[in-house]
Amino acid sequence: MFALLRSLLPVIACFMACLVCSCTSKPEIRTPPPPEVVVSHPLKKQVTQYLEFTGTTAALQFVEIRARVEGWLESIHFQPGSRVKKGDLLFVIDPRPFQAKVDQSEASLRGKQADLQLKQANLKRSQQLLSTASISQLQYDVQNAEEAVASSQVGIAKADLDKANLDLAYTQITAPVDGEVSRNYVDIGNLVGAHDKTLLTEIVDNSATYVYFDVSERDLLMLMRMWPELGSRESSNRDRPLAFLQLADETGYPHQGLIDFAEPRVDPGTGTLKVRAIFANEKGLLVPGLFARVRVPIQEREAFLVPELAVVISQAGHRYVLVVNKDNVVEERLVKTGQLEGTLRVIEDGLNKDDWVVVNAIQRARPGAKVTPKESAISSTPQASEKASLSSGK
Repeated sequence: MFALLRSLLPVIACFMACLVCSCTSKPEIRTPPPPEVVVSHPLKKQVTQYLEFTGTTAALQFVEIRARVEGWLESIHFQPGSRVKKGDLLFVIDPRPFQAKVDQSEASLRGKQADLQLKQANLKRSQQLLSTASISQLQYDVQNAEEAVASSQVGIAKADLDKANLDLAYTQITAPVDGEVSRNYVDIGNLVGAHDKTLLTEIVDNSATYVYFDVSERDLLMLMRMWPELGSRESSNRDRPLAFLQLADETGYPHQGLIDFAEPRVDPGTGTLKVRAIFANEKGLLVPGLFARVRVPIQEREAFLVPELAVVISQAGHRYVLVVNKDNVVEERLVKTGQLEGTLRVIEDGLNKDDWVVVNAIQRARPGAKVTPKESAISSTPQASEKASLSSGK
């Protein structure tokens, strides 16, 4: 046993020596290199300045089809949701009572006309007798008055016949405009027009679509200075502002139209003016009553742009970007932002062309800390809808 311990003593001594050395030596501290960030100069390019509004779509024409005479609904001549043309037959109200009224009025008119002919003949004879003093002036005056009464009775009979024919025509209800017809609100066999003008269906002309939106006083003055004949019916399409439309599920502004109308006065309660733009609707997407966003291009100018992700909003609501100075130290730079151009944000003020803006790996950059900048270039991503210049509508 003692022999074994003596043989292990050198090993134990060596281990203890290593342990003492490891405890007394200081560990080497390595400073990590500055984090890498991607930087780029602001992109300078031509951008289109525009005004943006919210509005609602409305049909080009909207017509309520109502019963104009009282009667039993006899037949329906359209499929709900189908397109109809002006003059197409939609409903028929039982015409028999109205045809009977026409026949009665025609018979009455013929009787009044016969009576008038008799009174005219009597008056002519009275004129001859009066000239020979065979009758008195009083008798002649009576014949003259009777002829006048008969003539007025013929006029009344003609008016009654016209009214009867008009009521008969109202039993055939036709489409007053082209458009898409709604469902029938009344079924065959129901009495319509008894107490009021019963609503039978509706027709919507959505071949084109209006969009109504409110313009503030400031924006209105800008538009009127650029387009003095804004909304004038006498102005041609060349003199009307372009407008671009975006629906709730769309990106960009794919629908192009024109502003064609503006109210003649500003609402003093809201300080806004109601303006209307018109858009083609070949695909039928612009259903009346939709919420829509409208952009009106104003002018083209040069501007600086940076990626939208590079713009940070502070808790106080200020907008800033991170820039790297000549010493590779990160700084905050307050900026004034403008409109969004695709994935890029217009910078109105706060940057110049030589600034290095942190455009990627922003989470690694801390104001006041050093970084390792890696240069890159900002790619331009044009809007899908507004590639056309301001002159595209001219």
